[in-house]
Amino acid sequence: MRERKGYEMKDKAIKHWRLCTGLLITAVLAGCATSRGVVAPQMSAGANPQHGVAVRIVSVEDKRSFQVEPKDPSIPSLMDNNVDDRDLKSRAVARKRNGFGKALGDVILPEGQSVSGLTEKTIARTLRDAGYRVVTSTDSDYEQAIPVTAQVDKLWAWFRPGFWAIAIESNYDITVAGNVPGLQAAPKVSGETRTTMQMATGSDWTRVVEDSLSSFAAKLKEKLTAR
Repeated sequence: MRERKGYEMKDKAIKHWRLCTGLLITAVLAGCATSRGVVAPQMSAGANPQHGVAVRIVSVEDKRSFQVEPKDPSIPSLMDNNVDDRDLKSRAVARKRNGFGKALGDVILPEGQSVSGLTEKTIARTLRDAGYRVVTSTDSDYEQAIPVTAQVDKLWAWFRPGFWAIAIESNYDITVAGNVPGLQAAPKVSGETRTTMQMATGSDWTRVVEDSLSSFAAKLKEKLTAR
């Protein structure tokens, strides 16, 4: 009986410790997650090969759909329900949440940057890595270069609460089209990433966005170099 009572007391102590720890993590997260955070992911533009088929990126459209208070955290949303603010939507990359999963502050790119611009930079680097020469309007052969277009249907990250560790998950769904091998059928490049941690900071959000774009670039390069 005495041994059983000891186990029960130990079990209650563990449960109490877990509850206190969970509440502490929730309180800390809530304190920093209610505000809007700004992150600046760094994606290398890469170097153009000296020789190679010339391509030009004509457009990268941001077609992500934002909703007001969606139940699924993978659906883009904005704090204060500013889903009609085009500038914020073009820069938004994630949504913070507290320990109970309630949506809080946004995570956005700095002014002057956008999801479409970041995606275009990633596509340009991937094309260069695959041997293509990406030209711009200042190049003499711009008009003769093969046009490439893209559409971003998903590119989003979100907080996933947990007891022992939290996670930041992300997804992407980007269509890239052009008259080059691998892109004639306008393939949709999709994927997901997940990173676990004890507490989400600005650098964690930055890393997750960079990981999403790196994953997208790797899958896009596979299509470009498939034979």
